Amino acid sequence: MNRKLILNLVLPVTIIIFILFSKWWIVNVVDGTDGIMYGFPFIYKAPAFYTSMAEEFFILELIADLIFYFGVIFGIVYLMNKFLFAISIRKVVSVILFITASLLISLELFFAFMPENKFSLKRDDEIEIKQTGLKFLFNNSDEIEFDKHHK
Repeated sequence: MNRKLILNLVLPVTIIIFILFSKWWIVNVVDGTDGIMYGFPFIYKAPAFYTSMAEEFFILELIADLIFYFGVIFGIVYLMNKFLFAISIRKVVSVILFITASLLISLELFFAFMPENKFSLKRDDEIEIKQTGLKFLFNNSDEIEFDKHHK
């Protein structure tokens, strides 16, 4: 597979899917409070325990999740390109993918670098998983689900 296909298809699709789709985890934190954490296959984002409305990001888990997403999408594109049909990306599709990926990552970085948020190398809290599910960026059903369990 050539670099052009990786840069024009695999990389932007990885960013788009990584930001739009994830897994939520309702957990009890040992010696802490319960909350909703995000990430797949590893938890890379959790509510910060020192203040409300802040989040804590775990760098190693975030990098591992990004590598996982990239690997899966690379594998799918590689297998499709090799065994099903040759993939060719038109310039307009490539531009749309790059604009979408750029907008999504800019928005995500804007919220991630709020002053209240915290970045840690890795998550060291012990957790007890109560429930999990899939998250789509524009769907708030995870918060509704969390509220149902805490009333």
